[in-house]
Amino acid sequence: MDRHQLKVMIKKECKELVTDRGLLISLLTVPIIFSIILPILLLLLGTSQEVSTSIVGLNTFIEKFKVIDYPKYLTMETLPLYAVFTYFFLPLFMLLPIMISTVLASSSFIGEKEHKTLEGLLYTPLSPRILVLGKALGCAVPAITLSTISVVVYILVVNTVGWRYFGHIILPNVTWLLVTILISPLLVLLSILLVIGSSQYLKNSKSAQGISMIIVAPIFGMLISQSTGVLILGIFETMVFIIALILLVLVAFFVVIKIFNFEKFILNN
Repeated sequence: MDRHQLKVMIKKECKELVTDRGLLISLLTVPIIFSIILPILLLLLGTSQEVSTSIVGLNTFIEKFKVIDYPKYLTMETLPLYAVFTYFFLPLFMLLPIMISTVLASSSFIGEKEHKTLEGLLYTPLSPRILVLGKALGCAVPAITLSTISVVVYILVVNTVGWRYFGHIILPNVTWLLVTILISPLLVLLSILLVIGSSQYLKNSKSAQGISMIIVAPIFGMLISQSTGVLILGIFETMVFIIALILLVLVAFFVVIKIFNFEKFILNN
C-alpha cells in the first residue's frame, strides 16, 4: 500500500471539510451546545431546586446513586450537579462521535454520488482500496479530533465554573478517560464502517445518516437506564461496553471488506 497516496487522500478529505463552511458549522454546533452552553446553563442554576426538577429521572437516579461510593466532599446540595456532570452527560458524549462521523462519512461517500464527482475518481492513479481507506480515515481523523476537543472543553468548563460549588476537580475520572480514549474512536470506526457498507446500496446522504440509528439506540438505552437508576455506568460497565464495541468493529470490518464492491458503488449512482 502506498502510504504517500493514502496521506494525499486523507489530506484531500480534511481540506474539503474545512472549505465546506455549511458542513463545518453544522458539525461544530452540537459540540458547542454539549461542551459549553448546557454545562454553563446548569451551573448558573447551581444547587437550586430547578436542577432536580428540570432533568427527567434525576431524583430517581440520586436515590440509587446514594448507595454507591461518591466523593466525600459532596453535599446533598451539590450531589445532583455532580451526578449530572459525571453520569448524565456521559452518554451524550458517546452520541457526539457517532453524529460527527456519520455526517462526515455520508457526505464523503454518498456525497460523491450526489455531486456527480464519483466518476472523476476513477481517472486518478489511486487504487479502489486506497480510495476507500483514504476516505474512511479522512472522516475518522477529524471526527475523533473534534470529539476529543469537545470532551476537553467540557471538562475545563465544568471544573472551572463548577469550582465554587465543588471546591475540587471532578473530571476526568476513569470512566470518562475510557470513553474519550477508547469508546469514542471505536464508535467513530463503527459508524464509518456501517456507512461504507451501506453506501453501495444508497443514493443520498440522508439515508446513510439513518444507519447511525443502529448504534444510537443502545446509547439512548444507556441514558434512559441511568436516568431510572437501572444502570449506573461505572468502570466495569464501561469495560464491558468497550469489549462489545471491539468485537462489533472487528465483525463490521470483515463484513464490509467482504461485501463492499467498488464497481457496484460506482454504478449505483
